[in-house]
Amino acid sequence: MSSFVSSFSILVAVLVIVTVVVALLIVAALRTYSERRARKRNEELAEQVKERLADLRNSPPPHQKRVDQGNNDFEDTDHEAGRRAKEATGQYTRDLQVTVGQDAHQRRATEAEPWATFHRGSVLDRQGQYDLAVEAYQKVLDSGHAEAAPRAAFNLGILVEERGEYDRAVEAYQQAIASEHADWAPKAAFDLGMLFEEREEYARAKEAYQQAINSGHPEVAPKGMHNLLGLPMRFPPRIRRG
Repeated sequence: MSSFVSSFSILVAVLVIVTVVVALLIVAALRTYSERRARKRNEELAEQVKERLADLRNSPPPHQKRVDQGNNDFEDTDHEAGRRAKEATGQYTRDLQVTVGQDAHQRRATEAEPWATFHRGSVLDRQGQYDLAVEAYQKVLDSGHAEAAPRAAFNLGILVEERGEYDRAVEAYQQAIASEHADWAPKAAFDLGMLFEEREEYARAKEAYQQAINSGHPEVAPKGMHNLLGLPMRFPPRIRRG
């Protein structure tokens, strides 16, 4: 029985080997056939290319004569196009320079106008022309100028406060504070705190003084701290505004 099993195993192994060998031979034959066909196609394509090149050499391009006759036309056209392009570019450059100059002039005018109006308001304020000074400061405020508007708001707050217009003074100071300007926002917060304190609105005064302290301004923050600490007393000695 064991001899039979051994013979059977050998037979199976031989069949497997024969199958593998046959498969390898088939693969090799197919590869050889594919390579021959590829070479043949390449040779045919090469021959077609040679024939096409020969045809092209023996026959001139159909538009050769027309192109030769029109060379001067093309050159003139290119020259004319170049000249026009230069003229257009020059005109564009001149126009651009004019535009830039006008824009720069407009920017300078836009920048100078709020300051001129602010100084006019300051002069009118010193002259006691209240209504005209308020009008000038308000115009600067409306301009939204990053530097002039916050300062105008601060000056307007002082002016209307001195005139006893409490609500308007509060609004002006708050506009200066909202600008977050490094100088005029802290100063407005401090003056607003004093205004609230004088009217015995200590909660609002405390808030305004705290804003002045939080600004970290080297002059205003210490003053705010001083007045804030004195709030528990009814009318503590106050630092003079400056």
